[in-house]
Amino acid sequence: MSEPDQRPSEPAVLITVAPYAEATPSGAIFGGWIMSQLDHAAGLAGRKMTGGNVIIASIKELNFHAALAAGEEFVMHATVTRHGNSSFNLSLSGWAEPDTDSRRIMTADVLLVAIDSKGKPRKYSSQVRN
Repeated sequence: MSEPDQRPSEPAVLITVAPYAEATPSGAIFGGWIMSQLDHAAGLAGRKMTGGNVIIASIKELNFHAALAAGEEFVMHATVTRHGNSSFNLSLSGWAEPDTDSRRIMTADVLLVAIDSKGKPRKYSSQVRN
């Protein structure tokens, strides 16, 4: 982790507070809760990008960089790194936003597929909508 913690310039996709009910006895949030927030953020960003429903096809990489404490604000950002006719990759990052400096909690490379009402892949315009 030699690279500096620099938050992405894109607007946040998801902002929430880490719940005390999901904390370990030491006060750190369980990784499973953070992964569920990744799922929410990917879905929200994907829906905005494609104008419809999306599903996660795979999480190609997921790295935890620091612990998230209960009660801290958790902010997720998403950046499109690749897009095809119906699939695309998002680079997701999660950040703790305490009252002091922010710090990177996790990063992930997620492959999503745009789907129609029957759950089948669909084409979409590759223009990102914010």
